[in-house]
Amino acid sequence: MSAAQPEWVPPQRAEDEPVLKVYNSLTRSKVEFVPTKGRTVTWYNCGPTVYDSAHMGHARNYLTQDIIRRILRDYFNYDVHFVMNITDVDDKIIVRARQSHLYTLYLSQHPTLTPAVLTDLSSALSHYTVKASSAFSLPAPSSTADADIESYARTVLERAQDKATLDGWAKAEPKAPMYVAALKATVGALDAARSGLESGKVGKEETESVLEGAKEALSLWLDKQSGATITDPAIFRTLAAHWESSFLADMSALNVERPDTLTRVSEYVPEIVSFVERIVGNGFAYAAHDGSVYFDTRAFDGAKARGGEEWVHEYARLQPGSKGNRELIEEGEGSLTSGQGKRSPADFALWKASKPGEPAWPSPWGAGRPGWHIECSVMASEVLGKGMDIHSGGVDLMFPHHDNELAQSEAFHGCRQWVNYFLHTGHLHIEGLKMSKSLKNFITIEEALETYSARQLRLAFMLQLWNAQMDLKESAMQEVRTLETSLNNFFRNVRALVWEERANGAQWDGKHHYDAAEKELTENFNTSRASVRTALCDSFNTPAALQHIADLVGATNVYIARGRAAVNVHVVENVARWVTRMFRIFGVIRDDERAELGWGSGEAGAGAVDRDEVLMPYLRALSNFRDEVRKLAKEGAPAKDILALCDRLRDNDLVELGVALDDQADGKALVKLVPAAELIAARDAKAAAAAEKAAKAAARKAEEERKRLEKLSRAKIAPADMFKPPYVPAGTYAEFDEQGVPTKDAEGVELSKKRRKGLLKEWEVQGKAHQEWVEAGRPEA
Repeated sequence: MSAAQPEWVPPQRAEDEPVLKVYNSLTRSKVEFVPTKGRTVTWYNCGPTVYDSAHMGHARNYLTQDIIRRILRDYFNYDVHFVMNITDVDDKIIVRARQSHLYTLYLSQHPTLTPAVLTDLSSALSHYTVKASSAFSLPAPSSTADADIESYARTVLERAQDKATLDGWAKAEPKAPMYVAALKATVGALDAARSGLESGKVGKEETESVLEGAKEALSLWLDKQSGATITDPAIFRTLAAHWESSFLADMSALNVERPDTLTRVSEYVPEIVSFVERIVGNGFAYAAHDGSVYFDTRAFDGAKARGGEEWVHEYARLQPGSKGNRELIEEGEGSLTSGQGKRSPADFALWKASKPGEPAWPSPWGAGRPGWHIECSVMASEVLGKGMDIHSGGVDLMFPHHDNELAQSEAFHGCRQWVNYFLHTGHLHIEGLKMSKSLKNFITIEEALETYSARQLRLAFMLQLWNAQMDLKESAMQEVRTLETSLNNFFRNVRALVWEERANGAQWDGKHHYDAAEKELTENFNTSRASVRTALCDSFNTPAALQHIADLVGATNVYIARGRAAVNVHVVENVARWVTRMFRIFGVIRDDERAELGWGSGEAGAGAVDRDEVLMPYLRALSNFRDEVRKLAKEGAPAKDILALCDRLRDNDLVELGVALDDQADGKALVKLVPAAELIAARDAKAAAAAEKAAKAAARKAEEERKRLEKLSRAKIAPADMFKPPYVPAGTYAEFDEQGVPTKDAEGVELSKKRRKGLLKEWEVQGKAHQEWVEAGRPEA
């Protein structure tokens, strides 16, 4: 007999495992994801420019990136280094900070309404009207006098009342409705100021109300008058710090994780200066006469690689069709940038010479501040090195921001490809309309969370492809609510089954309880897990992944519906645990939610629980029930009284505690934990329906009794008297026959045969009713 090791036959793969592919904006296709350093993924995400409240467009970007980040890290098990910046030095911040500071200062210096305030408001209206006038298809004001410009503004408001006119303006200039709204508010404030001066209502409260109405136009005018005098750097930093804090709080409310590394522009200015110096030294940037430094797009585009490599630099790799698009280029440069001294319109600022009223740092070219595009290149390079696996941001940043980032970074590092995968999240529309902070038609995250929960918003985003345009509308949110309700019911039912089995302990009946139904559900489970992996490998296709999970939940619900005795709880629990794990990975379940299965009540972060506080209400209800059962038993009460007590425990005591008892066919109740408010609402609705039914029955019975009494009262009248007073008005009839039926009317005219026939019929009916009354013993009503 041989002692040699038997041959081992290597298994053959029956199915190929899906490979993760991502939609890459650099190729405009799905390509295999290959990190350059094994399991480590380096990722830079463009952060917000902090000058106002974060809105749902921000949520679309940062919440979506959070979902992808979690999938990469917690599902595909990559080690992700996620970096995000805060833009705290920018034209928008400078302008907003100056305007906010000057408005607050003006408010403190003008506690009452005065003719001088009225003059300032008139000047502010003129300045704003002239600025906005190109948006309206109207002849220009007749002169530059404030009175003529005010008349022009009132004409604009009058014409704007016609929807077709306003729509026409908006089509040519999307900001036209915003301008009209500001003009309306300012004209209203001006009228209120005049009225206040005439009536003597010029106090602090009236003044603040007037100035608040004109705030937008007044702030713009004040900045034009005095913006250049602002020199305190703290004014700019204070505004940015406030909105950064607000942004991070909104992200936390949405359960968006903090970045592994958070950078701020203001903290990297020396590195930015060095970065720009090197680009200038490499021949791809130049200093203008005012001390600004611009990137030379013509020198870069088509420049040959150094060191003998066979490739050339390419500008606008993401959106080559946008090269030379002046509107996009100017928007990217900012409202405070003149662009004087540029060699080409496509060139963009790396360093901006600071003008009066702007923050400034020292540099070889004079006092200045960073351009917008350079900041991300510098901070990403400082933290991640010469390149990265992933760069991400909103699709609206593709050109010029991200294209400029690529150009200046590749010019600095002398590399061909600074970013390997560019992920751009799609636009967010609300009920079909594109959101825009500049157009002031946006919903803040704080406002959205007053209507929807963070979980619902995350599910809504997951139901759409991350890189596609998304329309957030009520019909879509109803779909989310339906999915959430289905998952809530699933988790509650499974938790109830699991808890019950644990309470009953190990039970053995000699059967394995793993038959055809269990095998089918297990096979469905395995297939669903494979399908979810395939979906997530398909560029993080969360809509498909959610559908596979929902289908598995549906199949499990069908299995549970077979009845408790026929359910293998372990099989069901395995499904629920995996579904729970997936929703934790997606961030739908917060890390601080302690529910073992599902997402629990959603009340996270409560810390340690007080056992007495939690348990005593339930123990007290149980103790009271026991006391009353013992009392009834001692009194020898019938079974119906004890059953009524059981119903009271189920319908009242436990409902208030958020416990639902579902009576089952086998005589044992299935215990569920449900929010008390939900149970109370259902109980009250049921009680209201029962009360309404009882009220209708009582009203019906009362009506029947009324009719009975009315009939009884009428039956007491003898037929011979029914046509005589007091049962008819005196003088109605002049003569009667022997039965008491009238023969002549009040004037003594003989009644017609038809009339006599009708009266005789009434007499016969009354005679029958009267006879029945007599035979019944003459009852009283």
